[in-house]
Amino acid sequence: MIKRKVAAVSVLSSMIALSACGGNAAQTESNKQEPSGAVVDVQKLIDTPTELKVTYPGATEEMFNQRFGDQLRKKFPKYTFTFIKSDGNTFKDLIATNQPIDILFSSSTGMAVYLLDYKLQSDISDLVKKYKYDLSGIQQAPIDLQKQIGNGAVYGLPWTMGTLISIYNKDLFDKFGVAYPKKGITWDELYDVTRQMSRTDAGIQYRGLTMAFDHMMGLNQLEAAYYDPATFKSKYTDDTFKRVFDNAARFWKLPGNEPPSSKYSLAQLRDLFNKTQTTAIHLDVSGYAQIASTTMNTWDLTTFPVFKDKPTQGASILPDFAFITNKSTNRDAAFQAIAYLTSDEYQQWMASTLMLLPILAKPEQAMKTFGDQIPGVKGKNVQAIVANPFAKMQPFTPYYSLSAAEMTTAVNEYMGGKDTNTVLREAAERVDKKIAEQRTK
Repeated sequence: MIKRKVAAVSVLSSMIALSACGGNAAQTESNKQEPSGAVVDVQKLIDTPTELKVTYPGATEEMFNQRFGDQLRKKFPKYTFTFIKSDGNTFKDLIATNQPIDILFSSSTGMAVYLLDYKLQSDISDLVKKYKYDLSGIQQAPIDLQKQIGNGAVYGLPWTMGTLISIYNKDLFDKFGVAYPKKGITWDELYDVTRQMSRTDAGIQYRGLTMAFDHMMGLNQLEAAYYDPATFKSKYTDDTFKRVFDNAARFWKLPGNEPPSSKYSLAQLRDLFNKTQTTAIHLDVSGYAQIASTTMNTWDLTTFPVFKDKPTQGASILPDFAFITNKSTNRDAAFQAIAYLTSDEYQQWMASTLMLLPILAKPEQAMKTFGDQIPGVKGKNVQAIVANPFAKMQPFTPYYSLSAAEMTTAVNEYMGGKDTNTVLREAAERVDKKIAEQRTK
């Protein structure tokens, strides 16, 4: 089988481009041979004027062009990429009017809402085989997730992913004479650092740590699942889940580190880190680093904290996908486009220019220039984001967002004085009731 990298190049550039990579005389002689039928077909396909209709629910056309459109048009000058604006309210109208959709961009959490609920899924395994696309060249968890849903089917290709990061304000550590958080820091060590950094100075409250609590739960390192995928029953009261909850929630019981009004508001906590800059360390999804880079100068990254008994276990991931829908009228051309989004060329550009994590199985090269084109990012310890192997993803269910909301409620009640067992039991009862109601509609 042609390897993914080579296949992507042949899909996009033909054997002529491959020969430009140069080499020895034997290679040159080999490239003089007639290309295989498969390559000729691909070259004809990408030279044929084709319109691909694309939608990206919730995104503007400007965002689509910045992330994909401009690069796709450069790579496929014969293709027209027509953006169809949609969101949670208008997407159903596209389906009702039988609008052709060749490519649907969606997060893994939006997959249920936009792909599955509208029954737009279409297995592209035939295209993977036809164009000898090597799935082993990209992260396997997003592929396995689709196969879990579709009994072995693959509906699209992931193009990026998010994970959890630890970002810190160097100025505050310098101000209070505390050492920067070290590589390999454990949760317990982080707890001690948080205690040291939480204080009031000159009438200003400084917090040692803030975090995106719902993401800490959903992408947790101990692989504690929200639900049993066979029954859709919540697993909040399982011991491992309780351990994850307690481990994160305890930070907000530290004197001086309580969130404002003892209520969880992610927007407010992010502002404490990157706007008022009164938080020493912030834990969040990887995309937050770019937000922080626009307002802060003396920040850096360290490895995400680990459990002492799992010192090399990273957080989980949330991938974003490009799906080919069953309303596509140009499946083969659409596959060339989404395959390119996983190529080394695009992934390198994306990591450097957009500061989005590469989906490659071996991301080391792309990570070398991660965020280089973003002011203030070059020289930061971006390798810390991918320093440890990722934990397994949550088993797929359509109810991920329900649990994210329940975790917010649960942690607020915890900060209000209820114990872990009570808040998680009550959260489990609420979410199980909601799911039962949804499944009977």
